[in-house]
Amino acid sequence: MRLVLTDRELAKLFVMLLLATLMFGITGLMGMLVMQWVTRQRYAKDEAAKHGISQINASRLGGVVVIGLSLCFLFSRFLMGYEFDDIGPLGIQMWGWAAFVSTSLLGLIEDIDNDLLSPTLRLALLVLFFGTTFVIWPEIIPINIGYPFFDNIMSQPLIGWAIAVVFCVGFINAINMADGANGLVPGIVFIASVIFNSVMGALVWEVLSIVSGVFLLFNVISGRLFLGDAGAYGLGSILVLAGFYAVNTHRISVEFAAVMMCYPCVEVVMSMIRRRIAGRSMFKPDNHHLHNYIHEQLKTKTRSRVAANSLTGLLIACGSTGIAYMGIKLELLEATSSEWIWVFIIQLLIYLAGYWALSKPAISKVENTAT
Repeated sequence: MRLVLTDRELAKLFVMLLLATLMFGITGLMGMLVMQWVTRQRYAKDEAAKHGISQINASRLGGVVVIGLSLCFLFSRFLMGYEFDDIGPLGIQMWGWAAFVSTSLLGLIEDIDNDLLSPTLRLALLVLFFGTTFVIWPEIIPINIGYPFFDNIMSQPLIGWAIAVVFCVGFINAINMADGANGLVPGIVFIASVIFNSVMGALVWEVLSIVSGVFLLFNVISGRLFLGDAGAYGLGSILVLAGFYAVNTHRISVEFAAVMMCYPCVEVVMSMIRRRIAGRSMFKPDNHHLHNYIHEQLKTKTRSRVAANSLTGLLIACGSTGIAYMGIKLELLEATSSEWIWVFIIQLLIYLAGYWALSKPAISKVENTAT
């Protein structure tokens, strides 16, 4: 393992440390130093081009760093006199934290040894984790989202439980699948944390917005640390459970939640439909996602491999969750408004148009190469 940094790496590190300190203070500086240290270790390394559109070696332990630092900073707040209930809604229910820890550990096992657990076993364990959570904590299942037909269905205990479990497992896999470009999922997590902090005002979101913001800086500038399965599973479970709670307590509308998480949810559904039409397994990974095609366009216009990767992720994160944040920040719509459905429809149309326009040249190129 090379211990000496090149001049280029030193320059990047200086910029990251400076930005993290200016934006997040001493917490940002400490977090950035920990992330830099993790990337110098041998553990859970991916070879170049193995993760999404990345073309450089990177560590899979970013999610462990984000979750670990968040828990450490939360604990430090307790030492400063904060109460457990100050954490926020999920702090009241230990079962939400249990699901979060369980899914994070499951993802960590996959990061360390991706051949240890089969996909079927991982899926079964996720169903077990969330199924148990909703049996013990049924109050979090959304039963009043504003559409009578769906409200009646969700009000049926067994049916509502099953739909909630399937949605959570599907959402976590959507987050995991979307984590294929620098800044994409980290950007979504950061912006969503800021939004949840503004609508719920909980300590957990204040801390997570800082730590995920620091990680976002590191991820888009260096490209050598990504969330991995531990981050996708753990942070995905936080987002989906918080979304359930926020919708149930009328902090946000279900339409607003759809706009927040538009890209990962739409991408996973469209990918399954596309694979089914092509006669392939709906669950077998491929490189035909929208972020792959956007990256193909951007990498021809930039000389830096990391820049093209990061611009791809930031563009999608801003066009998905960023739209939701700007809408409430500029007071264009309330987070509880049902009119966000029109924003979601526009996002969906842009996705479909973009995918159609960008995938045609890529498919033609493959066909020409084959002939």
